Amino acid sequence: MKKILFALSILFVAASAAGAQSFQQALFLDGYRLGYRYNPALQNESGFLSVGQWESQLRNNIGAASFLYPRDGEVVTALHSSVSSGEFLGSLKDDNYLCGNIDFNLFSYGWRRDNAYHTIEANVRSVYSASIPKEIFAIAKLGTAEMGYDLGGMGLAGNAIVELAYGYSYKFSDAFSVGARAKLLVGVESLRYNVSRLDMYFSEDEYTADLEADLDLTSRWSKIRTNEEGYLNLLDLSAKDRWRLPSGAGLSLDLGVVATPFEGFTLSASLLDFGGMFWYYGNAARSQGKTSFTGVKNLTLEEIQSKNIMGQFENVKDDFLGSLRLKSVDKRTALEFIPFNANLGIKYEMPFYKALAVGATGNYVSMKRMSYYEVRGALAWNPWNWLGVTANAGTGSHGPVWGAAANVALKRFRLTVGYCDGFGGTVPYSDIPLKANNKMVTVGMTYDL
Repeated sequence: MKKILFALSILFVAASAAGAQSFQQALFLDGYRLGYRYNPALQNESGFLSVGQWESQLRNNIGAASFLYPRDGEVVTALHSSVSSGEFLGSLKDDNYLCGNIDFNLFSYGWRRDNAYHTIEANVRSVYSASIPKEIFAIAKLGTAEMGYDLGGMGLAGNAIVELAYGYSYKFSDAFSVGARAKLLVGVESLRYNVSRLDMYFSEDEYTADLEADLDLTSRWSKIRTNEEGYLNLLDLSAKDRWRLPSGAGLSLDLGVVATPFEGFTLSASLLDFGGMFWYYGNAARSQGKTSFTGVKNLTLEEIQSKNIMGQFENVKDDFLGSLRLKSVDKRTALEFIPFNANLGIKYEMPFYKALAVGATGNYVSMKRMSYYEVRGALAWNPWNWLGVTANAGTGSHGPVWGAAANVALKRFRLTVGYCDGFGGTVPYSDIPLKANNKMVTVGMTYDL
């Protein structure tokens, strides 16, 4: 059991890499055409058409260094006897999580009308997260003798939406502009699995599990069937009973302001994704119950010799999984707020060389128990209309971070690439982060009209 739990822990970390935040380099790349997504008050010099932009963001608050320890010239796992429980468990959080999102811009179109700038676009977005309480790792390290654990708080969540947006900004003068974007959200898929209570007790003679968990799953394409007892069969899908309307609908708003109090100095402030989604969960279920079993401790020699041991293990599995089964309940609806971004940035162009600029950005992401903040200092170099580069470094909720981006134009096409990460390295010969980190990759191309 300990090995299984520890393997799940490593898989959790291996799947981690950073989080849902906006493209912080947008303020410092003069030729970047999608800057209005960072602050809707930012305007372009001319119209443009997006060929597509892809962003992937992942964040975790623990790393592999919490599970791997150097000892006498070699690396051992946290379960090794030389690693104390205090050292291992002290490196973890009460809630250990990973979260991320993938955003693909299907198209964007922007055009200017005097002092006003308009944009329309369509995006496909997905957000997902997982949370594991410290007690899961405590079971792996401390064992099961006469101990009780509260594993409530475990959860999985994810959704996919289509986003249609219209943006408008107005430049009152060279010193001040405001902007807003209204976004219609259409839900495609959504999953929530939340363990509100899971108390596990271990004694010399008996294991006890007391569980209460909820599953909310909706799909535009299929309905999960139930058996005669009313339990969901996750492998039995029916297109006949599918929900034929969108699985959810919602609205969100971006707001921004840009001020230039004196030449060369820019102040930017924005609030993104302020809104919510109304979801219809056509497949709703609950796990609830208490089960006790003696395990395989009392096997007799005769039972072992008669090869009944596997049957005993099957009984244990059936007893425990019986309390985990999901029983169908009435369909549910839920209003969920969207994780929002708050951004603040300043940029100052050097008076002796305007192609060179310095500045700073601050970012806050509100995401229930997975909220995140960071502050970065930035340096930008935009020597020609066809080239812009920027680099930044700072600190966030989980330690030091850095990033870099470039914008290159070839005739009317503009290619933008960006990368952000946390310091700390990875496990050799793998991409598993040693430290908690925040990673973001951006690739996009636009065409100037």
